[in-house]
Amino acid sequence: MSEVSQELKEIKKHLAEINRKIDQLLQVQTKLPEIRESVPNTLMSLPEHLRKTALAIATMGQATAKQVAAKTGRTRAAESDYLNQLTSRGFLKKERRGREVHFLVFAIYTMCPQCGARVLMTLDQCPACQAPLSKT
Repeated sequence: MSEVSQELKEIKKHLAEINRKIDQLLQVQTKLPEIRESVPNTLMSLPEHLRKTALAIATMGQATAKQVAAKTGRTRAAESDYLNQLTSRGFLKKERRGREVHFLVFAIYTMCPQCGARVLMTLDQCPACQAPLSKT
């Protein structure tokens, strides 16, 4: 019986240690400011230069690199590169029409600032919490 009681004492000791470590983690977590991680495959996950391009084309629905460049104030070559990056990431589709290449919005998502839900960029409010979404 003493062997069983010794094992129980060891288990209690380990549980107490685990509880102490959990308490330490909770203290550290409450001291950190609330930080929302970017959600993969959303507008928030993109670097700033691609986000600016994505926002520009999202308002147009479809456009050429030249049209996006006129909206962003950057060169056509830079916008063409950024649009191709967005296409390879699955945010846009590319369609050739004669000599021009048109980029079409396929799936650009953003994150709701209120609840953190993944929301299509083309929506005006979050379907989960009804919060208004900023287009800027």
